[in-house]
Amino acid sequence: MLISLAGAALLIAAPVAARACGRAGAAHDPEAMHDHAMRAPREARPMSHAALADDPDSGVEMIGKPAPAWTFTRWIGPPLSLEGLRGKVVLVRWWNEGCYFCAATLPAIERLRIAHAAEGLVCVGVFHPKPPHEVKDAHVAALAKRLGFHGALALDRDWQTLDRYWLDGHPDRDWTSVSFLIDREGVVRWVHGGGEYHPSSDPAHARCDLQYADLERVLAKVLAEPAPGATGTR
Repeated sequence: MLISLAGAALLIAAPVAARACGRAGAAHDPEAMHDHAMRAPREARPMSHAALADDPDSGVEMIGKPAPAWTFTRWIGPPLSLEGLRGKVVLVRWWNEGCYFCAATLPAIERLRIAHAAEGLVCVGVFHPKPPHEVKDAHVAALAKRLGFHGALALDRDWQTLDRYWLDGHPDRDWTSVSFLIDREGVVRWVHGGGEYHPSSDPAHARCDLQYADLERVLAKVLAEPAPGATGTR
């Protein structure tokens, strides 16, 4: 089984200013966004497994383990389940309104969804309102459409599934806009501990470009793997 630590390693190199908007207890901070845009990122440097384990936002402990169950408040559209998606490759991203990092990332996820749908990729956007409160389905759907995302949508109103995946037992985790790539057997293969990832030639977004490239690399390998019970090779 492929186990990717490279994507988690790149998170270690994230600028401190870039983390402000994504903190679990923080509101959207335009000043932090501006600081992030104006500050050159640190060079992404390779990290050891031990160093990754020391970073609460790496998510390295989840890689290679079965994805936790989903208990979303509801689906905005046809409901999905991890069991029902067995044999598919799933990219799930938590996002919310007014998050610059989410707005920068969802269009990139949509491009991946379109490019790899025939190979079995399913992309799920999970809306988690900050602070937790009830929202109308039509509002979430309109937000997703405005950001250019047309994949499956779920509402995690009270962050119940987000807590199970990411926050429970980790009070020092900064982000809630997290992503997970789950393989055809329901195993987590790639974790992005929050913020943005997308292709870019802008030096200010070099980290985003590197993390997106790592996702593409892992995704290509996971998509090439046979579905459970399949015979032969792909």
